[in-house]
Amino acid sequence: MVEVVKNLRRQFRRGVILWNAVAPVVALVLLLRGQGWLALAILMSAHALWLVPTLWPACDWLGEVVCTLKEARDGQHERPYDEEAKEVWLTIDDGPDPVDTPLLLDLLDQFGARATFFFIGARARQHPELVGEVLRRGHTVGNHTLNHVQFWFWAFGPSSVSREVGACQDVLGELSGGEAPRWFRAPAGFKNPLVQAEVERQGLRLAGWSSRGRDGVIKDQEAILSRLIAGVKPGAILLMHEGRDDGQGGRLAPQVLEKLLTWLRQHGYRCVLP
Repeated sequence: MVEVVKNLRRQFRRGVILWNAVAPVVALVLLLRGQGWLALAILMSAHALWLVPTLWPACDWLGEVVCTLKEARDGQHERPYDEEAKEVWLTIDDGPDPVDTPLLLDLLDQFGARATFFFIGARARQHPELVGEVLRRGHTVGNHTLNHVQFWFWAFGPSSVSREVGACQDVLGELSGGEAPRWFRAPAGFKNPLVQAEVERQGLRLAGWSSRGRDGVIKDQEAILSRLIAGVKPGAILLMHEGRDDGQGGRLAPQVLEKLLTWLRQHGYRCVLP
């Protein structure tokens, strides 16, 4: 069944790419015939089929987007996943950061928690020792593109997508002793049909989230924590970011993480890996 769904998504993705190539020609012909409204509808249909799954991070029309631990583990383990288990997958984007990453690792050790760090390839290349330390302490690393071109990655063409995903995979694989990442997350979660195709070609799975604090945008610790906690439930995927100050001379991610891990422990949750 999994393969059937995967093939259907692949065919749909190819259809969307083809329709976006053909639609402007069809629209031009209709426009020349005086059928302007129909031409506009044709163009809008093509753009909608491209933009909705691209700009909606959880949309899985064009390829798998894993947003829960159950989805992450389906087909990967012999025994069925316990959907009632109070487990969450903690994911931390945008590192490695020379200040935050060591502090986060110490906190994770203190609480006996595991996490996946989605690293930017260029930053990992600058701090290879942190990649090794993350793995040594029992965590995993994921692919978060080579340069994290947040505002334009969703509009990249085939060669740029291949470079961003493939080069990051090469960097992290080399720094991880040949064990390449198995998970990918797009900058801001934006992934066009070409990204989905490249992720599959690289043998990666695309990780989404079910709860995020928007700490890449806001710096209010309590607001960030409240947003994260609001989405906590068995099997949730939590998204945090590292590498930001709190606007008051401190570091944002370590302070939020300590409060989050304290809350999770008090409510019987464990941070596990898929």
